[in-house]
Amino acid sequence: MKGMSECAVLTIALAVVAQPVIARTYLNCSTKKVVIISAPTGNTSSSRVEDLGFWVDDAAKLLTFVDNAALTVSRLDRAWISADRDGIFYEFDRQAGILNRQAGILTYAASTTKGAVTTK
Repeated sequence: MKGMSECAVLTIALAVVAQPVIARTYLNCSTKKVVIISAPTGNTSSSRVEDLGFWVDDAAKLLTFVDNAALTVSRLDRAWISADRDGIFYEFDRQAGILNRQAGILTYAASTTKGAVTTK
């Protein structure tokens, strides 16, 4: 009987050690980048399709680009990821993907204002 209880303890210990480690999740987001320029000479705009790749580490609450450049995370939970890097703010709605049975929705934006140059 003593050998049986030792075996049970060993089995329980191995089961605890063998729990899967939650790995990083890769997000590949196809985006449409739109640039709007409003200038004294007139307004212009351009757009192009861009792929953005991210690694999400839920356990460590980290978000990085594919090249391992880290973003500053302000929210990372089951519903949303909010982060920024270099003045560009990223929002990833994880729930939208679950509700629509597809990938979530990524939104990102940045704004730059440049003052007019005046000469005398």
